[in-house]
Amino acid sequence: MKKIILLLFILMSVCSTGLAERQTFKQEILQSQAFKGQVDSIILPDPVRGIKHQIIVINSLGKKMIFVLTSGLGVYGPDWEVLNLKKIKPGDKVLVEYTTANKDNFNRAISIMIMPG
Repeated sequence: MKKIILLLFILMSVCSTGLAERQTFKQEILQSQAFKGQVDSIILPDPVRGIKHQIIVINSLGKKMIFVLTSGLGVYGPDWEVLNLKKIKPGDKVLVEYTTANKDNFNRAISIMIMPG
């Protein structure tokens, strides 16, 4: 009887940990935000110096935001065609969907859409 209770306790602990991780992922997606502006520059990664792949975007009010670019990033053209990250260049008008990672304190880009004109 004690073995069964112990087994149930362990199983419940493992299941609750898995659900907590899944809920955290959902919260990250729900808390995404958007930022529209013009690409100022693209910073290439330098792992030796701890520099991540980043894009700097400035909106029409002059607010500058830096977004970290990670694998799985979606890049789209004005007609929702899938593009390569290399297609983005300084001066392009873009809409960046991003999340803020509290533990690392940076904005992670989820998708970037190049806007027309």
